[in-house]
Amino acid sequence: MDSETKSLVCTTEHVDPVHEAKILSMIPDEDTALDASELFTQLSSSTRIRLLCILAIEEMCVCELADMLKMSQPSISHHLRLLRQSGVVKYKKSGKRVIYYITDTQAGTLARSIVKDLMKEEGKDE
Repeated sequence: MDSETKSLVCTTEHVDPVHEAKILSMIPDEDTALDASELFTQLSSSTRIRLLCILAIEEMCVCELADMLKMSQPSISHHLRLLRQSGVVKYKKSGKRVIYYITDTQAGTLARSIVKDLMKEEGKDE
């Protein structure tokens, strides 16, 4: 360890284990953190963020989403499948059409909140 790194190491004892225990009781357990990590992984794609922005406004079928984003239907379906697997979106059939929407699950609610904030920010800059 070099001298600069040594100076960053805490050398004092923690004086308030009760406070630390309180903080630890407020953070998610490992399984919950893993679920959140998987959700954030799904949200790390700009295509999936754009899909969610559209779906936050209105339920829509794959062909409409593909047309709006100028992408192929198989590509859009792939992104929607990943979002579906993480519990963010679901679909319903309407005749021959498959309509996607953001779920009311914790993952869906969080994703909707994030993209709604993004859309508000975009609107402010105009």
